Amino acid sequence: MDLVYGILVGSLVLFAIIGLITKNHGFTRFGGRLGISLLFLLFGSLHFIQTELVAQMLPPFVPFRELIALATGVWEVLLAILLLLPVTQRRAAWAVIITLVAFYPANIYTFMAEVPVPSHGSLMEFLLIRTPLQPLMIIWTWWFAIREQK
Repeated sequence: MDLVYGILVGSLVLFAIIGLITKNHGFTRFGGRLGISLLFLLFGSLHFIQTELVAQMLPPFVPFRELIALATGVWEVLLAILLLLPVTQRRAAWAVIITLVAFYPANIYTFMAEVPVPSHGSLMEFLLIRTPLQPLMIIWTWWFAIREQK
């Protein structure tokens, strides 16, 4: 998960510095959008690379779990792209927020069903990292892609 925070903070810092140098705060906002966009690109790509694992994050009663895993991967990659386009940025950001809220129960199920998550040392680590990460990503998305500039 260090990679996740590194992507978020790294892109923001890079573009914040550019924004300070050029006195254009649009660079800072773009850096924030780029961070969440890169995360969604990473997360969406994992749906194709580790389809079975992502499918296991859904309860067994959900039909077509692998197809849903692939479809949500396409959705996340699409949102990553749309976040970077000025004409779709705000709508895409709202879709990102709705997606983060909608997918949150899968994280809880993953913990409760003890689904193995290779990117985390333990299920407890998964819960402790994912629980605060989701609201952080929601706030981050709102701050850099929806909030009105003053």
